[in-house]
Amino acid sequence: MILHPKSLSDAPRDYIWRKDAELAALNGESPLKISFIRYITQFQTGPDEDHPSKEIYSIKTIAEGRHIGNCAIYNIDWDSAEAQSGIVIGDRRYWDHGYGTDAFKALIGYAFNCMGLRRLNLKTLERNARARKCFSGCGFKPSGSLLENGETYLVMQLDFEDYVRSVSSYAAACEMEH
Repeated sequence: MILHPKSLSDAPRDYIWRKDAELAALNGESPLKISFIRYITQFQTGPDEDHPSKEIYSIKTIAEGRHIGNCAIYNIDWDSAEAQSGIVIGDRRYWDHGYGTDAFKALIGYAFNCMGLRRLNLKTLERNARARKCFSGCGFKPSGSLLENGETYLVMQLDFEDYVRSVSSYAAACEMEH
């Protein structure tokens, strides 16, 4: 997986994914109801101006460069060095094959090693087993729950120290295999 800053060429797939009722439900959202033209206009002007503390990346396959999903770091609080994070694999052909976990691990590495963040937080629907498995596999630990719009969310976090320990453990396991 390769993470790229979002670009206009990502908009058609984003639009399809955002209109998808099943994908929206997995994120506790409603499907997008606006036209593609309006979406493109918002895509071009929206996130950077409205959310200067937000970085959004497209997830692309290495071999074909196929855009299969998105991930983000947002609500960045530079004073406390923490942020929210999230991911969606919109292309169902890539579900349950580890692509989301690989991409999210790359995003986490970027957040801690390049941005200097010390904690990442997220929330996921309690009923979204695929997302919970991905986040746990990336080292996130439950830190509470939240009831929003009739849905129960699991709140999870990953501290820099736990990230360093997990990377060290993984590196040691890889060395032992060779």
